Amino acid sequence: MGINSSKEVASRPQVPSNWNSTDIPSQKDKVVIVTGANSGIGFEIALQLARKGAHVILACRNEKRGLQAEADIQQDLKSLSDAGSVKFMQVDMGDLTSVHSFSEEFKKMYERLDILINNAGIGGRTYATTADGFELIFATNYLGPFVLTAQLFDLLKKTAPSRIVSVSSFLHWYGTWVFDEDQIMVKRPKEHGQLGTYSVSKVCFLLFTNELDRRLKAAGIDNIITTTAHPGYCDTSIMGDATKKKSNWYWWLSYRPYGIYPPQNFPKGALPTLYAGQLMG
Repeated sequence: MGINSSKEVASRPQVPSNWNSTDIPSQKDKVVIVTGANSGIGFEIALQLARKGAHVILACRNEKRGLQAEADIQQDLKSLSDAGSVKFMQVDMGDLTSVHSFSEEFKKMYERLDILINNAGIGGRTYATTADGFELIFATNYLGPFVLTAQLFDLLKKTAPSRIVSVSSFLHWYGTWVFDEDQIMVKRPKEHGQLGTYSVSKVCFLLFTNELDRRLKAAGIDNIITTTAHPGYCDTSIMGDATKKKSNWYWWLSYRPYGIYPPQNFPKGALPTLYAGQLMG
């Protein structure tokens, strides 16, 4: 598919080496959605934006963990005079009915959306289907975020300048040779592979992001930025499972070499997304 060449990658914006979360400008009164914000990189993104004054929606599937994340961040914010706030709202990104319900509830509660961060994702799973009949990894990593972005787009447009940032993965490289629709949609178990399905879901979202950017520019809309951000090698649950389990040898082998190096912590892993998502003024 020719998504990335070394020249293209080198020319893309990079996070300055000395840039960190303290450099984020004030996000006062900005409304932000972060999916998968109850742990890891998503939690750190939500925390830092709330510290800068934003009201952040923690869009998570697990109610108990979502409410705990809300409580933990609120406790952190108590020491800051100009901090924002956080609120947990439940959504299962692998269930399109849940995504629709979340979107409708959000639009009833808020009149603006400044930043949408598509962070939630899963990988390394055996074949399973959602209530809608789609393969679980593909539905969670691509179809759910696609629908969420589409259903909230008018609000993002109304609020502009606004941003849509999606967390990417270097594993999209493994999905660039898949062209068959049945294999992309994983309509049958034989099309499923833990590494391949995850990789295809990531390359699909890159293609969606690029196409949305193209359409925005063609329509003369320059105040909505849509982009992806790579966290680098970070100790996420996806990475951890892949380096410890051998349920799929190719998935394990693809990640295992990185397991011998110390991973970045979550604050560092969140920086690319924070850099891409920050709004000035």
